[in-house]
Amino acid sequence: MPASCVTGLREITVAPPKPSPCTAWWTRHFRGGTDQVVEVRHWLEDLLPDCAARGDVILLASELCTNAIVHSRSGEAGGQFSVDIDWVPTLARVVVGDQGSATAPAIAAAPGDAVQLGESGRGLLLVDGVADDWGSASRPHRRWVWADVQWQDRGGPLLAAPGGLDAAIAGNAMIRKAFPGTSIWWGQSTRAWWAAVPGSTNTHNLICAPTRDSLIRSLGRTYPRATGRGETARYHFATCC
Repeated sequence: MPASCVTGLREITVAPPKPSPCTAWWTRHFRGGTDQVVEVRHWLEDLLPDCAARGDVILLASELCTNAIVHSRSGEAGGQFSVDIDWVPTLARVVVGDQGSATAPAIAAAPGDAVQLGESGRGLLLVDGVADDWGSASRPHRRWVWADVQWQDRGGPLLAAPGGLDAAIAGNAMIRKAFPGTSIWWGQSTRAWWAAVPGSTNTHNLICAPTRDSLIRSLGRTYPRATGRGETARYHFATCC
């Protein structure tokens, strides 16, 4: 879907570029409160290896999440926003989805410029300066703002996981299919497996385990209680894996 951006006085509509074939992908939902920006930062600090590229991804995510909370319906009572991370060796993309607003994201005027500030404009000036590319897409009551970081060019290392990254990605896809709405990741700094079941928004609601098998067992006990799906989830996992 096309993206609409305002730069200075000129509005342009472009389609967001397609990233390289996705090697790894994670998504989580958060409550629309300012305290959740810290939770997003903690998540990304564990999800990605420590490097300058990770710092840029975290900075961009923080700005986009703050914009979603302050300038969209996500910040209203009962609101929420989502954070997606797409990663391949060459590129990391952060996508923040919110519940929309009456205005579109726009870059603010430079100091001394007569142009009025657009929505979250000063924050988007920072995004424009840090990201290698960025844009937005929307439909009624839903909007996504994405920002790209050239991972390898900024010194980002390859990701790692027990048993190899490819095996971890395939296994995580199976788990997400068995337990819909669940996010799974290997903590680069905590050296543990983590899962966020639907409705989890902070570390107190996450499941942590030393191995992926033990994480699956914990999900089998927790997910039915959290969603009311009963034996269906356990049976589905047994059949798909």
